[in-house]
Amino acid sequence: MLHPRKTCSQLTRDVDRSSKEGPDRVAERLQSPLLIRRFSVIVLSLLCLLLWTGCAKSTEFAKVYTIVKEGTLQPGATIPQPEDDPILTVSGKISTTNADGAILMDRPTIESVGLVEYHVQDPFANHDVLYRGVLMRDLLKLWQKDNTVKTVRLIALNDYQIDIPIEDFSTYPILFALQADGVYMEPDYQGPAMLVYPLDNYDFDLITIKRRWIWQIKKIELE
Repeated sequence: MLHPRKTCSQLTRDVDRSSKEGPDRVAERLQSPLLIRRFSVIVLSLLCLLLWTGCAKSTEFAKVYTIVKEGTLQPGATIPQPEDDPILTVSGKISTTNADGAILMDRPTIESVGLVEYHVQDPFANHDVLYRGVLMRDLLKLWQKDNTVKTVRLIALNDYQIDIPIEDFSTYPILFALQADGVYMEPDYQGPAMLVYPLDNYDFDLITIKRRWIWQIKKIELE
């Protein structure tokens, strides 16, 4: 029987003595009620830890957002030339283009990929905002990114840029947001687009997310 106050040398002698005992005696020791209770407590503690970790502020991808409009522009389809002023240029490791080695997209074309929305506590505005836009996951599929892409670089109108691991966009429903509270974002204030993370649904490192929460997006490079 284990004793909480035994020294390491005493425990070592106990183990050595147990190794010299016959199998029946060892089995008897293993069936000790106190040992069984201790083992049960350890197992239950581990199970509780696993359950807590799995349930800690993590939401299934598709349950975060509401579909506003189903997409009509599907992966593999030809991305049309912009009819309005293009607001986004995409380049890098892509397998489709509609311009000279790049993709140019206006707002209607982007929205044709499919619109979704969700509420989030904006870390800069410090209040709840309803953002509407297109899932970055769906845009990456449309752009037919190369399987070797590791990083998505987003560049703003003021040339601020941030590199984001490609895994973020398949793990979380990150928005390429075009509207905030039902109003299109314009270039003079956060527009034409903003990258929005579902902060209310996952445990993110806020400092990291605030660096990635880029607005006035004009260009995306896949590397």
